[in-house]
Amino acid sequence: MTTTDPYRLTGDTETPDETRPGVQRADIVRTALWLVLVISTVGNMVASYGAASTQLHLACGVVTALCVTALVTRHLRGRR
Repeated sequence: MTTTDPYRLTGDTETPDETRPGVQRADIVRTALWLVLVISTVGNMVASYGAASTQLHLACGVVTALCVTALVTRHLRGRR
């Protein structure tokens, strides 16, 4: 059965969803790194406003720096 709806986003020549690639490991790792980056940044801000100890600031800073380094490294390796 062929549809002639001009507003349909998919065509008759497309394959079913089973042949499309799913979520890959690289996507999960990138998303997890961004999530940890945001959490550590917010944690550092909360520690600043809450007058927390220096160790907590350093821990959040180290985690933030590691996440940024990993994200930049993955980005640069992906460009090659």
